[in-house]
Amino acid sequence: MIYIVLRQFIRFVLRFYIKKVEVNGMENLPLKGPVMLAGFHPNSFLDALIINCKVDRPIWSLARGDAFKKPLARKILSQFFMMPIYRISEGKEYLGKNDETFERCSEIFKNKSQVLIFSEGLCTNQTELLPLKKGTSRLAMQTWMSGSEMVIVPVAVNYNEFGKIGKNITLNFGPTIKKTDFDELAMDGKAIKTFNEKLTAGLTKLVSRDFNKPTVGSSWFFYLSYILHYPLHILLGAFVKAKTKGTVFYDSIYVGLLIICLPLYWLGCYFILKTFI
Repeated sequence: MIYIVLRQFIRFVLRFYIKKVEVNGMENLPLKGPVMLAGFHPNSFLDALIINCKVDRPIWSLARGDAFKKPLARKILSQFFMMPIYRISEGKEYLGKNDETFERCSEIFKNKSQVLIFSEGLCTNQTELLPLKKGTSRLAMQTWMSGSEMVIVPVAVNYNEFGKIGKNITLNFGPTIKKTDFDELAMDGKAIKTFNEKLTAGLTKLVSRDFNKPTVGSSWFFYLSYILHYPLHILLGAFVKAKTKGTVFYDSIYVGLLIICLPLYWLGCYFILKTFI
């Protein structure tokens, strides 16, 4: 319930930060059944927000494990359909917990639901696909070998710019990858290499080379809202820029603060108007 309500609110808030979103290939996404969304990852948590807000069915998202280290944070994030995935940079002692996450993913697939995983394993503000890690292939092979008919949908969120408000976005979904596309299923190096080559080919086609391509539709709402919320944007922009300098988190932190600050800004404007009218 929390996930559904929050997603609707975030959908609305994103319109104050993003000019336009063009979605291509949505017909490739099954309307039912177990689905793994294997994503291109150029812009931190914002990538997952965009995908979750454009797909009607709920999605469980795998996120960097260090955000889950505190029990309260883990409990809150789980309410938002998020699960931890740990990298070696977060400590070797945590890598074993990835098995727990993969088991949870298997249960989600058995329940005919969806999981989002970013297959590059790390995030940089890039415009080209990075080499894929083993996580997606391991999860896919493990799921298929258990007898599941889960399908994989490559997905890429492309941005015309990073670290600025008023961006244009292209969200591309590619054709499904099925277990019948492979001659054999295994957890060895050869099978993982074959899987990653196929997924890389699918994702590469979705990563746009023309980032200044205009999207379809009007952006009047963005421009009007920007004027009405100009004081808030000036304050947030300066604060977030100072706090995220040299990182990939500008857009994600900005949107996160916007989710919190917009209602407060509206409340403040209400009391100001009430005082003078």
